[in-house]
Amino acid sequence: MARNKSNPSNGEQSAKTGSGGELHQQPTAGGVVLTTNQGVVIADNQNSLKAAPRGPTLLEDFILREKITHFDHERIPERIVHARGSGAHGFFELTQSLSQYTKAEFLQRVGGKTPVFVRFSTVAGGAGSGDLPRDVRGFATKFYTRQGNFDLVGNNMPVFFIQDAMKFPDLVHSVKMEPDRGYPQAASAHDTFWDFVSLMPESMHMIMWAMSDRAIPRSLRMMEGFGVNTFRLVDAKGKPTFVKFHWRPKLGMQSVIWDEAVKINGADPDFHRRDLFEAIETGDFPGMGFWRSAVRRKAGRKL
Repeated sequence: MARNKSNPSNGEQSAKTGSGGELHQQPTAGGVVLTTNQGVVIADNQNSLKAAPRGPTLLEDFILREKITHFDHERIPERIVHARGSGAHGFFELTQSLSQYTKAEFLQRVGGKTPVFVRFSTVAGGAGSGDLPRDVRGFATKFYTRQGNFDLVGNNMPVFFIQDAMKFPDLVHSVKMEPDRGYPQAASAHDTFWDFVSLMPESMHMIMWAMSDRAIPRSLRMMEGFGVNTFRLVDAKGKPTFVKFHWRPKLGMQSVIWDEAVKINGADPDFHRRDLFEAIETGDFPGMGFWRSAVRRKAGRKL
């Protein structure tokens, strides 16, 4: 049993007290919504689920498990790849309905806005490495939709080194620092990587992209993004469509040449991070167009 403690009308949460006198949060209409990490709306994250008012805590309480797990991992070890990154909050505004391809709510109504968080990153270097190595750039977007969170994880290049995910640890080990000397940092200019590539003919397409000017972008605001994988959207009638997603910068795609990248890394290793922060701080907000290529399943079988 719980009884009312207060009933605010300013959009804040009201509170009730339980049998032990503990407070229970209660959302109010039009108020701020509390969610789990997956975007599931919840009313309270202060009281665990119990078998009875004064009974034992139940491990089936997924909100409790998520909160404790998050706490246990607050000291996050450096990532193996994509350790060096920058991010920004923003919004996605739909300009063309995709109802003919999907029943996802946030892709239905033209003009609808969805909060997003975008992460840009290098791949091979550590958290303290420079911003302008010759490297693939991560380009990942989290859409905070009303149906839950949708993660679109991609790169600034449309293809990838491998076709089977089982080879991914081998690829990363090959491009990381030589184990007997601890260098080169954030670079593929060593024998281990090229040994791997020479044994993987499927990597050749990606190598051509990585050796192009796309691997040293002028700014995080001036590079393209690709979902890389092919996704399947399902419409309200259950009809599937294969799609690829593509981000295109409003400022156009720009890169630097290698001599410029070397000088910039030496003078300001935080060049991309600083550029993104200062652009947002001065109101020159980055913008990306979101495009899709679609192929019906029957047509896809013929490709």
